[in-house]
Amino acid sequence: MVSIALTLGLLLALLIALLAVPLTVAFSIHRIKQTEGYVRFRWLFGLVRLQVRIPRAGRREPRPDATPKKKAKRLRQTKKRGSGRAIVSLLKQPAFRRRVFKFIRDTLRATHTRDLFLRLRIGLGDPADTGRLWVIIGPIAGMAQILRSATVRIEPEFVDAVFEVESHGQFRVVPIQVIALAATFMLSPTMVRAWWRLRRGNV
Repeated sequence: MVSIALTLGLLLALLIALLAVPLTVAFSIHRIKQTEGYVRFRWLFGLVRLQVRIPRAGRREPRPDATPKKKAKRLRQTKKRGSGRAIVSLLKQPAFRRRVFKFIRDTLRATHTRDLFLRLRIGLGDPADTGRLWVIIGPIAGMAQILRSATVRIEPEFVDAVFEVESHGQFRVVPIQVIALAATFMLSPTMVRAWWRLRRGNV
């Protein structure tokens, strides 16, 4: 029993030590009609390197007929509007909004950026919903100013449902720090209540 506990303790210590090694991420993402780009990871002082293309290569599925395609498109648009309104409803809750802002602020402070550029154009397809969302997203652009070497532009679209992204740059994070921030955020009482309400549709 002692040897098993010792082995598990050593493995845990090794895992923590590995997660304390900084991870460098370089990326370029472009999404207008379709998403394209890449993400490069560099870890363990350059011993581990990985590049992921976006989208990932795969087999192309046969193109569906026009009528099912239109139905699927309408269904996706309906789901997007429903999801967008649910998110807006959550963000209207002061406790949820404060918790989200705190998580974003803490994460930005833990991120060491270099030559970061982000242009985001977003709309929910309804001017009122987009206006409510912009009240929340607008301050996020302001918080992004704490990042060094960063250019962040967030543009609202009040007519159409749209989500466009142009972004590139490089940043360095300590994995264990990000994991701790994300776990604290996801398991906080405010977030647990929010996910429960979202799941039951009470938002």
